[in-house]
Amino acid sequence: MDHPYYVLIESMGADPDLDRTRMTAALESALERDLIADAVLAGSQAEINSIWALRDDVAQVGRDGAPVTFDVSLPIGAMERYVADLRDALPAAIGEHQLWVFGHLGDGNLHVIVQVKREAYREARPKIEALVYGPLKSISGSISAEHGIGLEKKPWLSISRDETEVAIMRALKKTLDPRNTLNPGKIFDV
Repeated sequence: MDHPYYVLIESMGADPDLDRTRMTAALESALERDLIADAVLAGSQAEINSIWALRDDVAQVGRDGAPVTFDVSLPIGAMERYVADLRDALPAAIGEHQLWVFGHLGDGNLHVIVQVKREAYREARPKIEALVYGPLKSISGSISAEHGIGLEKKPWLSISRDETEVAIMRALKKTLDPRNTLNPGKIFDV
């Protein structure tokens, strides 16, 4: 990677020609002010599809190893330090790995993927979880941004929910599902 960040922006307005002119002007201004290093503006639907394919081809993270995937949220202002700290901590904790971080800056959602050798997965996973989830409590983050809790995140729920919130969650579960037939044991033990 030549740059620390790559941003994919999609916008849609009521006047495609005017919208393109405005986006071009905004990008040119950002380039002149050294706010960005480079930019590409799609000129066709095929180019739009090609650019989005870079983001959507997430399956590639499993090609050369086993991915450990996360979906966390945190304040936008804390993202850079969080990622830098994670990047610094991973080598000592798990050794050889690949780290990918991408997400939705507008809503504070980061997808963190740490790829390890397949034979190292079992031993590395709990260490990676501690490094990814551990810092979130102190920065008002959450262990789940958009994919729910489920069995994998269940042991980490206390990082983003306090005892009162968990008690309310339990009460809602019991009220809406008194026989515990909906996803039993997924978040709360039966």
